[in-house]
Amino acid sequence: MNPFSFPIAVFVVDQDGNIQSWNKACEKMSGFSADEIRGQPLGQIVTPDRNSGTGPLKFDHDCDLDAWLTCKDGTSLPVHVTAARHVLDPQHPQSYSVIVIPKGRSATPPPSQQLIQDAPLLDIIEGLPCVFYVIDQSGHLLLWNKRLEDALEIPGEDMPLLNVINFFDDKDRPYIERKISEAFLTGGSSHEASLVGVKGKRTPFLFNCALMSLGSIPCIFGTGLDITAQKETELRLLVRERAMYASVNAIVITCCDGDDDVIEYVNPAFEQLTGYSLAEIKGRDPRFMAAPGCDEDERQKIREALKRCQSVRVVLRNLRKNGDIFWNDLRLDPVRNADGKVTHYIGVIEDVTTKRQYERRLQHLANHDPLTGLANRTLLQEKVQLSMTFAQRNEALLALAFLDLDNFKFINDNFGHEIGDTVLKEVANRLRHNVREDDTVARLGGDEFVLVITSQPSARHVGELMERVRASVSAPVRVDGKEVLPGVSIGVSLFPRDGDTVDRLMRAADAAMYHAKTTGRNNCTFYSEELNKSVHEHLSLRARLAHAIEAGQMSVSYQPKVDLRTGAVVGAEALVRWNDPENGVVLPDKFIPVAEESGLIVQLGQFVLARACETLRELQEKALQHFTISVNLSVRQLRDKEFVERLAALLRTHRLAPGSLELEVTESQLMDDPEEAVQKLSQLKELGVRLSIDDFGTGYSSLSYLQKFPVDYIKIDRTFLREVGWGERDTVIAKAIISLGHNLNLTVIAEGVETTEQLSFLRDHECDQMQGFYFSPALSREKLVEAMLARIELAR
Repeated sequence: MNPFSFPIAVFVVDQDGNIQSWNKACEKMSGFSADEIRGQPLGQIVTPDRNSGTGPLKFDHDCDLDAWLTCKDGTSLPVHVTAARHVLDPQHPQSYSVIVIPKGRSATPPPSQQLIQDAPLLDIIEGLPCVFYVIDQSGHLLLWNKRLEDALEIPGEDMPLLNVINFFDDKDRPYIERKISEAFLTGGSSHEASLVGVKGKRTPFLFNCALMSLGSIPCIFGTGLDITAQKETELRLLVRERAMYASVNAIVITCCDGDDDVIEYVNPAFEQLTGYSLAEIKGRDPRFMAAPGCDEDERQKIREALKRCQSVRVVLRNLRKNGDIFWNDLRLDPVRNADGKVTHYIGVIEDVTTKRQYERRLQHLANHDPLTGLANRTLLQEKVQLSMTFAQRNEALLALAFLDLDNFKFINDNFGHEIGDTVLKEVANRLRHNVREDDTVARLGGDEFVLVITSQPSARHVGELMERVRASVSAPVRVDGKEVLPGVSIGVSLFPRDGDTVDRLMRAADAAMYHAKTTGRNNCTFYSEELNKSVHEHLSLRARLAHAIEAGQMSVSYQPKVDLRTGAVVGAEALVRWNDPENGVVLPDKFIPVAEESGLIVQLGQFVLARACETLRELQEKALQHFTISVNLSVRQLRDKEFVERLAALLRTHRLAPGSLELEVTESQLMDDPEEAVQKLSQLKELGVRLSIDDFGTGYSSLSYLQKFPVDYIKIDRTFLREVGWGERDTVIAKAIISLGHNLNLTVIAEGVETTEQLSFLRDHECDQMQGFYFSPALSREKLVEAMLARIELAR
């Protein structure tokens, strides 16, 4: 573009008003050449219009006025003069630019289009897809296009009157001044800034400036490209970048480099999650973090998705920088360029380690006992089914063992549940140590455990293993300085002999365990059809007994006690009887063990105590004040913390002296826990009831404890009197018990006396009392009262 084709008259004057330079437009307008006019006062050719109200031109400040230009041919041309100091020229800060614009009839500056005489140049400038401008060193526009007018919302005639600095925000103006000065000094500059229209319109532009000359006058030619869309894109990208930067999820961007995908960017969350900084891993394939040997199926999904350039979501394990494994939920998406080619992949990683651990914990809790960590019933069913399938496929022997601790309730009641839990955990550990890793140890709840033993050579091997298990579990457990003896009953069933389904096999083992418990405890029993029948009968008996108690089928009979010295009836033992409508009388030795095992003995015991008290009340009302009735006390009643209070209430209800009631406790019951027995018997003694040790000599009493028990009577078990009359050696124990009782100041009672020889033996050795068929069988309440009244009448 030829700058001398511009019709804009621009010249430079110093502060005294002398012309320093003159462009071709000035020559063309005035007729004076640059050489003719240089150094001449401006006032020689430019005279202010009288109507403007100004005097001669002075250059100590900017001015804007109408004037007359005196041409070389003597004519005067009306013009508009704008003078501005060279604020953008640091080398000539006192110089002024003077723009002289010819005036038409309107006396206003013509639009920029009229200042351009070269029509093709106009088309080029107006056709530019950007704003175009020319400014001098004063910062005023010499030329511009319509796009600049639109951006500034200013009409063309006002454009030359404004300094370009005013097109920008106040805060941007120092920066704009520096950039324009930089262009004048260095020949060009580039910068971004927003033009502000008079109506508030703001448009961001990228300006590029170049230094050129209009004649001898330096000017800045520049363009401004509207970057509104670019700025919006940049803002969106910035927002997204900040979102990625601030995301709590780890983000990794990989660049497709041939057949590889290498890391190009990771956000801070990724760095924090993995321990790797971007500088450490940029350019590396992210597969280097893969946990070896883990999640191959998930990694194959990634490979297939990359091959097809598709999105994929997987959950897999990776390694942190410190070597720790972490679970991550990875979402991988491709990024395509304008041609549709995948250039990058964006991976969003959520750390799900805690979630996975929680899920696994929930799954573990759903399938394992929370106290011992053993398999629970749900997992046991699955394990048994799998073991049965394996055994059937391989023709192997499978053993299922049910284990039940014999005296766990006693442990809980006497040592507390905390120690009870410790015992359960120790039993669980012992069971684990006695079986193989492939076997299963489960806890069904309470004190019940199950073993699933696979691939056994024979039933004999199973029996040997169960004996080792029994011995291990039954060994003392030391807790807080205390020694606890668990004891265990074990029932075993074998597959396929004892059941072809999980339910049948488990029921068979349960039945065997139940039989082991009812036949002495702390032993192991294998299932058999005979045992099944026995267990079935036992369960049936227990159900019928519970119904009998509720239906009132139980009654109490009384076997009299006789003083061997006087022959007087001094009391009776209350004996419970079961009158079954279908099977007749059921003997106590058949249903009492069932009542003990099932807990029905507590309800049954209360029934017997109540009937005994009613009988005592009736006898006392009929003048039998010194008659005592003894009642057998079960171990469950003895351990009941509220038993003493209930017994006291029962005695008060029937208005009985406590001494008229005698409670019998077996020797074995006392020796289960002698310390507790002393405490419980002492409480009963304080209440005032009489106490008796039943079946003395059949247990393993310690003489030291025997002295501590606050009892009044000991009873010789009938087994020590059966051989009386057969020889001296057969009566040694009976003699010793009588002697021991008397030495301890206890009343000795012999039970089961049936012959004259037994009676003579007891009298000869000064036994105190006896009971048995020799004197009388057990009597109903009515017959007992009747017999006692008859004896009173005979005595009279």
